[in-house]
Amino acid sequence: MPFTFSKVNAVIRAVRLSRQREVAAARMAALEESNNLLQTQARQLEHQTKEARELAHELALTNEELRSAMSEARKAWQAADAANRSKAEFLAVMSHELRTPLNSIGGYVDLLEMELRGPLTDSQKSDLQRIKRGQQHLLRLINDILNFTRLEATEVKYEIIDVPLRALLTDLDAVVSSLATAKELDYDCDVPPGGVFTRTDPDKLRQILINLLSNAVKFTPAGGRIKVSCAAQEKTVSISVEDNGPGIPADKLEVVFEPFVQLDRGLTRTTEGTGLGLAISRGLARGMGAEITLKSEVGKGSVFTLVLPLVRTRATPSGGVRAIHSG
Repeated sequence: MPFTFSKVNAVIRAVRLSRQREVAAARMAALEESNNLLQTQARQLEHQTKEARELAHELALTNEELRSAMSEARKAWQAADAANRSKAEFLAVMSHELRTPLNSIGGYVDLLEMELRGPLTDSQKSDLQRIKRGQQHLLRLINDILNFTRLEATEVKYEIIDVPLRALLTDLDAVVSSLATAKELDYDCDVPPGGVFTRTDPDKLRQILINLLSNAVKFTPAGGRIKVSCAAQEKTVSISVEDNGPGIPADKLEVVFEPFVQLDRGLTRTTEGTGLGLAISRGLARGMGAEITLKSEVGKGSVFTLVLPLVRTRATPSGGVRAIHSG
């Protein structure tokens, strides 16, 4: 058969048509695969959308529960705050009502001791002394409860000034030494040199130190010793009250600062008080930017340390002393 151009063209067209069919088939297969993939992704997206809707619904329920819980907590806080204010007001009124007759009792005891109503026998004088001690003890208990209530209600006001520690500790020395002498305790106060100042409320600082020293006298047996020392660091000054009393167990070192806590809880305990002294002292200290720490060992005694901000001092050209705040 003779070879002609028409036959060649026909073969070329057939080859081209075959290739086009193969490309079209490949494209159709790719499109079908892409379509299947898109359908799979669409189903996954629909599933994820459903899960997202369910999660959003659960989140809405959780938010509603959270808002309800916050509302209940706010109501409970308001109720507790109102109850606390009522308690503070009640104790303030009751303390006033109780202190008024107690002060009258003290006044009448003083009049009788002056023998303005006539001479007294030794037995009567002794009885009056017991009445007076009882009256003073009740006043201290009432004052402790009132002070603690004010601390809880954050109603304590502080007058922060520069306080010379030498003068303050010297003033306390006369009070504490007489208490120690009455109990046959050896009392030593290492008074700091002049020019050492701290920035604090002097009345609150005096109350804290009296509480710490009274506790030391109360819990140290006769014949024991109490020592007060003062040490200045770079930015703080520490006042330590050390005794050689019975000491405090390691697991009770923080418990003693909680309100109404006394380690000797038995009915036959020999110490008196509400157990508020240390709680009040730490509360007052922290309210002034100070802190009280405790180190103790059973059978060897305790050391309460009050850490205060130090006010550095230096001599002025005129020979006086000028305070310079550290930090």
